[in-house]
Amino acid sequence: MTSYRSLFALGIAALVLAACGDVKQDLGLGRSVPDEFAVVDRPPLSMPPDFSLRPPTPGAPRPQEVDLTQHASETLFAGASSSSGSAPSDAEKALLTQTGADKVDPGIRTTINREAAQKVTASDHLLQDLLWWKKDPSAAAVVDAPGEAQRLKEAKDKGEAPNAGATPIIERDQSSWLGL
Repeated sequence: MTSYRSLFALGIAALVLAACGDVKQDLGLGRSVPDEFAVVDRPPLSMPPDFSLRPPTPGAPRPQEVDLTQHASETLFAGASSSSGSAPSDAEKALLTQTGADKVDPGIRTTINREAAQKVTASDHLLQDLLWWKKDPSAAAVVDAPGEAQRLKEAKDKGEAPNAGATPIIERDQSSWLGL
């Protein structure tokens, strides 16, 4: 019986000690949050492999940093070479052949520049279509339904095509649109 009491007392003591902060960390029960001041942006200095290196010139770009614009230009406009700077592999050549990239007109840039330099004239009706809220209300044609029915009936009686005559429209007075 005393062994149960001592075991129980030992368990209670362990729980009480685990509630303390330092004991919690020592037992591995606590959380370890990273220290934001211990984070390093650049790796620490180390001994260079070549002792003939000269110290960097102040204001000069770091040799391990790559200019992203230059790297992108070299990647895009390197022609047939791949991104690694070597000749394209057989798989790359096969892909270019299957997509038709090997049959591109070499003078396409000249053609595009010439076509872009040509003057494009704008038409007023395109502008009016784009600016639909500025349309002239009198320009909207409203079909006269009874007149159109009469015209279609007469065309049928005469054996003419239904689109042979002019469609009758309702003419509205301009002053009615202006509220006068």
